[in-house]
Amino acid sequence: MKLDHDWFPAEIPPNVILGEHSWIYSSYAFVHFRSRKEGAVVVGSHSGIYNGTFFDVGEEGCVSVGDYSTLVGPKISTNSSVQIGNYCLIAHAVVIADHPYALPPAARRIKDVRAEIKIDDNVWIGAAAIILGNVHIGANAIIAARACVRSDVPANCIVAGNPARVVGFVSGGE
Repeated sequence: MKLDHDWFPAEIPPNVILGEHSWIYSSYAFVHFRSRKEGAVVVGSHSGIYNGTFFDVGEEGCVSVGDYSTLVGPKISTNSSVQIGNYCLIAHAVVIADHPYALPPAARRIKDVRAEIKIDDNVWIGAAAIILGNVHIGANAIIAARACVRSDVPANCIVAGNPARVVGFVSGGE
């Protein structure tokens, strides 16, 4: 699929599914995308994938984004699975990666990594936070800017720091 508004001369990969009334800024978000899976990236309805967002998805990786979610420039790097729930807000310069090291895509040889990341509904992830593999972030959680999340975050919690730790709780939770 070619985006009418796109400045980059490529098409969206055929195994990317965009929900009704959802929007992707540019096909450039998929410049490091290599997944061969059917439905490798699935974006729910009424969601926005904005400038600076990148899907560095390996041959066996997949990413799902729920309904009414907004991604404003995160880098998502996986050869496993990243699930982002409904009504999530992911800010600028967030890194969501199933591996704790940075290598160019062609240099990656580890295919056995199965470090899934699950982000439940209504989660807010602040600017420049890092979410590492084998992490589950519970519903209504808030991840502070620049936090480094290496372990599960319970629902309705606010975490901050490196490593991230609970610093507060979300009242109401709805």
